[in-house]
Amino acid sequence: MQVPESARAYFDKQTARLQRQMKKKRIAFPEGEDPRVIAAASRLCTEELAIPILMGRPQGQVASCVVVEQPENNPKLNDYARILFDRRRSRGITEMETRKMALNPLVFAGLMVASGEADGFVGGAATTTAETFRAAHMTVGMRTDIKTASGVMIICTHALECGAGGVLAMADPALMIDPTPAQLADIAIATAETTRNVIGVEPVVALLSFSTKGSAKHPLANKVIEARRIVEARRPDLHVDGELQADAALVEAVGRSKAPGSTVAGRANTLIFPDAGSANIGVKLVERLGGAVCTGPLFQGFNKPANDLSRGCTAEDIYRLGILTALQAGE
Repeated sequence: MQVPESARAYFDKQTARLQRQMKKKRIAFPEGEDPRVIAAASRLCTEELAIPILMGRPQGQVASCVVVEQPENNPKLNDYARILFDRRRSRGITEMETRKMALNPLVFAGLMVASGEADGFVGGAATTTAETFRAAHMTVGMRTDIKTASGVMIICTHALECGAGGVLAMADPALMIDPTPAQLADIAIATAETTRNVIGVEPVVALLSFSTKGSAKHPLANKVIEARRIVEARRPDLHVDGELQADAALVEAVGRSKAPGSTVAGRANTLIFPDAGSANIGVKLVERLGGAVCTGPLFQGFNKPANDLSRGCTAEDIYRLGILTALQAGE
């Protein structure tokens, strides 16, 4: 299926942003021996988009500008283990145990980010989302203003009239299975920041439902309405509305008909789904049936960028997520 024009335009714009940066962001890749990761890292480096750091002993064609680290031989291993010990000591862990944990490439990459030796990490090419999330949580840690970890996909579609020239943020398909209204508000606020920093436009946030402005009465619709109220109270500067059906959020004519007076309906570029099930299904449908390019999930709510791949990812997928991680780090 043909790559959407929105994907070409979006990634051309973002690579130009990164190439203009004087100081390139250092992105750690824990699965550094994977040929897909090696190819993506070499490309990121030779195109001067980031400084990739590969864990392990990569073989084959590795660009000379790529940094290679073996956790067991790194002189800062004990310092990293101490960071982990300080964060986990309340759980009864010993220093010896944290040193062993720090040798795990995922954990080591997270500790590089936590210590400032790297600006972000990208894992998941050979590990589960749960493993990548756990490593990020114990090393990078959560922000104080966002209490809910979440994931977001950056979607480049063929529908150039929707979102930001066909580009949208969709959350959360990965982490929060059935968020409460307060958690859904956290997800909306974090995703709005991602839209601004990674897509590069002002967020127009739609909280999605099967109902638009009271067209259906149900506790599931009420959850979305309450989430909108919380967002408005916490962040009155954000452009947000809900509950909105997907067509009312994206299509101008439908938005005018179903939600007259809404300044979000028909203009949304940031879609917040009411649960992970609907978000995950929605992402996969637009990807498989609509031919969209879907990159992520980017994890949200952490102190620094820590992102996840699918184990079925291609080198192109890793390259794209490396670009988005560098953009996150840049902001």
